[in-house]
Amino acid sequence: MVTITAFHSCRRALSPTITFRLLLVLFSVGALFAAGLLLARNASAAAPIPGSPLDAYDKHVAYDAGVHKIARVAALIAYVLMVATVVLGVLLRLRFLQQAVNRATFYGAHMTLALSAMIFGVVHGATFLYQPIWRIGARELTVPFTGGVQRLPVGFGILGTELAIAVGCSVWLQRRLGYHRWLRTHQFAYLSFALIWLHVFLVHPEPRHLNLVSVGVAAGAGTVLLAFLIRAFPSRSRLRQRAFIGKPGAAG
Repeated sequence: MVTITAFHSCRRALSPTITFRLLLVLFSVGALFAAGLLLARNASAAAPIPGSPLDAYDKHVAYDAGVHKIARVAALIAYVLMVATVVLGVLLRLRFLQQAVNRATFYGAHMTLALSAMIFGVVHGATFLYQPIWRIGARELTVPFTGGVQRLPVGFGILGTELAIAVGCSVWLQRRLGYHRWLRTHQFAYLSFALIWLHVFLVHPEPRHLNLVSVGVAAGAGTVLLAFLIRAFPSRSRLRQRAFIGKPGAAG
């Protein structure tokens, strides 16, 4: 009887968390569905890729290949660092690894990777200020969905990057918010990654064809999805621990 009562109290305590995570999943599925519709609508378009060298040639606008290479390299590095940040954040919560490795070491590596990912992400975005074909200024670079070229994919990238920066800055509010409330805020990092993945997937056809880049992008997304599922659906032992913690009559 005590076991059943404790289990039901655990379910009541977890309900806001489960609702939050389900909303994240539903948003991701809806965004992917919208992306699929967008791709289906543009599949038959014969025009050059907006913002590409061919597009610049057709419009008689200058195109800087060096800026393009910097943007591409910064984007790839930022994506790899984002995946590593999410994975390390999940590992930071696993008890058996906490016993094997110093938690402070994991935490420091997690923060360093997150900061590096945001820096490379900002560098990637700033390079487009020097690419005339994109027609991006300070406003288009900071306010999502205001650009004229590929407004939706670029808006996803800007919104995801700004959300990641907000999640990172929330560390300084941890004491004021309380740990558990801050942790719910910190989990918006998964939403940030989903938005940035949509940006990567939609802004250029390369990730949608079989090549080394598309395999890497898919592997990174799959790794983050697995990490999200590990956090969203706790193991039975963790559920039992949450059910019986603080219950004086649980042992009997």
